[in-house]
Amino acid sequence: MNSLEQVRNKFIVDNEPKKVEENIKKNEILNIELNKLVAFRKRQPFSMYNEIKKQEVLESIKENGVLVPIIVRPLKDGQYEIISGHNRVECCRELGFSTIPAQTVDCDDNKATLIMIDTNLCNRDRIPPVEKGYAYKMKTEILKNNPNITNINEYNENSPEENSESTAQIYRYIRLTELIKPIQEKVNNENLSIKAGVELSYLSQEEQEIVNQVIDDEKIKLNLAQAQKIRIKKNSITYEIVLKILKNQKVVEPKFTGKVDKKIIKAYKNRFNSDKEFNDLLMKLLEDYFTSDSE
Repeated sequence: MNSLEQVRNKFIVDNEPKKVEENIKKNEILNIELNKLVAFRKRQPFSMYNEIKKQEVLESIKENGVLVPIIVRPLKDGQYEIISGHNRVECCRELGFSTIPAQTVDCDDNKATLIMIDTNLCNRDRIPPVEKGYAYKMKTEILKNNPNITNINEYNENSPEENSESTAQIYRYIRLTELIKPIQEKVNNENLSIKAGVELSYLSQEEQEIVNQVIDDEKIKLNLAQAQKIRIKKNSITYEIVLKILKNQKVVEPKFTGKVDKKIIKAYKNRFNSDKEFNDLLMKLLEDYFTSDSE
């Protein structure tokens, strides 16, 4: 018997209904048939492993079996929803396994989502910053709306203290969810730092698109200081302003001096008998303009 067959034979399915129900109540481990598993049905912020990481998991399972049981919850039709372990399930299917060890929990949607988020945050080697942002955002919203949810750290393989993020860093991750997708990709690919991304997240979508276009056109890697300068120009962002900031050129701010353009004076000087008549009309027009603007 080869090693792959030995691994497969570790997974013996127990189909006795009473025993399955008892194990669910005790949160014990079952060997569940893969064809009874369905993907997590709520929002899922985490992507599947890339090919390199997937191959590592495939080799590990092939050699040692599934060392950490997946987490599932039972559905009414006899199936189980995967809460944590989608990558392990996918690898087991590719290896031809028929079952997988699973910890069964009976919980509502909110707690299932929290378990899904925390197990991924604690156990994954690397998570793209934007995915962390969406995960922390989901977790924050659930805990805010459900303050009585009990502790779910019992399902983590690693200690939450060892995998904790500072409050400030969590806030930065969440801010990344406000970025347009092209800039999010730059952050995930490390072509833009997390802190620089946070600065840009305060711009409108249209302004972010302008910044992204300049970065792409000039093939420049935006640094934190430049991002901070761009944020200061919020609500007045133009392609030219961003370009000057990225090239460290001085951005001249237009100022109001109260001077009337000579072209206007020349065009209408014969229409007025005095400066007072001109200024009275100007005052009335400005009053009408700002009164209507505030209504």
